[in-house]
Amino acid sequence: MDSGASPLTRTFTSVCSHAHVDIASQQWVCQNNPHHDQTRGQIEDNITAVLEGAELWTQLRQFQNEMVVGPTGRRMFPNFNVRLNGLWPTRFYHIFLEARPIDHNKHSFDYQTQRWLITGPAEMESNKRIYYHPETPLQGSGWMRKPISFKTPKFTTGRREGNMIEIRKGQKYVLVLHVVEISDEEDQSNKCLEFVFEETEFITVSSHQNQAVAATKLNRNGRINVPVH
Repeated sequence: MDSGASPLTRTFTSVCSHAHVDIASQQWVCQNNPHHDQTRGQIEDNITAVLEGAELWTQLRQFQNEMVVGPTGRRMFPNFNVRLNGLWPTRFYHIFLEARPIDHNKHSFDYQTQRWLITGPAEMESNKRIYYHPETPLQGSGWMRKPISFKTPKFTTGRREGNMIEIRKGQKYVLVLHVVEISDEEDQSNKCLEFVFEETEFITVSSHQNQAVAATKLNRNGRINVPVH
């Protein structure tokens, strides 16, 4: 795989000068501030994130990728692995993953047309759609040493516990990588970069609906349960 190909590499899509932990939800919150000092973050132009294994993600997206979820939690497949470049080697960074809603709709699969259809408004989203990498925080040199792997998080439609990401069934999401630079100066706020990977778009299901998605995953994983309709 050519990891340098343009569809596989992302520069940050947004930056904010103030990132903090919300007391109520215990989640990182990034807030854009149009007045923040851009001069301090000139190296941001050189920060890139490369999605490892993007070929499989892209292939699944052609069929409308599906991610199996449930109340007890299910691991994602494909795995989400990213390689970061351009960080300050000696500065510390928090890394976390977000499952971000794409729209405000509920979807269901029509077996006659083999297509996903909008069937109504989406359920209210949880604010617990964040997974913190277990090694966070770490210096930039540590994050850049090898691909950052997110193999352990599980998607749940129940209550989040431990390493789970709480989402809703029949709704569309995309994976977003957050990189929070920890300021070592009292008068500076933590700065957050966001990397959105459109290749990772998926719809949540209790079991695979599209045979093409199930077959593609079965060829790579060998443990996919395909329902018979």
